[in-house]
Amino acid sequence: MRRAKSKGGPVEEDFGEEIDFSKIRCSLKSLNRPSKDQKASIQPDPDQPIELNFNPFEKADRKCLLCDLGIKLDYKNARFLQQFVSSFSGRVYDRHITGLCSKQHDALLKTIKMSRFAGYMPPLTKEPKYLKDPKLFDPLKPIRPHSYDG
Repeated sequence: MRRAKSKGGPVEEDFGEEIDFSKIRCSLKSLNRPSKDQKASIQPDPDQPIELNFNPFEKADRKCLLCDLGIKLDYKNARFLQQFVSSFSGRVYDRHITGLCSKQHDALLKTIKMSRFAGYMPPLTKEPKYLKDPKLFDPLKPIRPHSYDG
């Protein structure tokens, strides 16, 4: 290994040929120590844990789609009611798929029954003109697990 040649820099000018390391160490220690005023103004270390007023792992409260948006069910609005009906079987999707609360699901069943009785909705299938409507939920990925799936 090659060593760099010393050209007598500022260390030799201050201390001469003999270097007293005790003076250097003392001077370095005093440089690193904060004064009493500096201790009060030191910012907290960003690596230290922070205190939160809430639990970040807590799941958000699920709200029913109809309750959250304040949507009133109407038997004449067949296009909206068709969103909750299967296009293959004509059956109404269960609560765990639609994410509705029990109160709104019961009201939905009554409204769909009334709409079918009044002739606004077909009794067994979904209207073909409503097949391309945007989906409110994915029937293959339920919002909540089914109670019988244990």
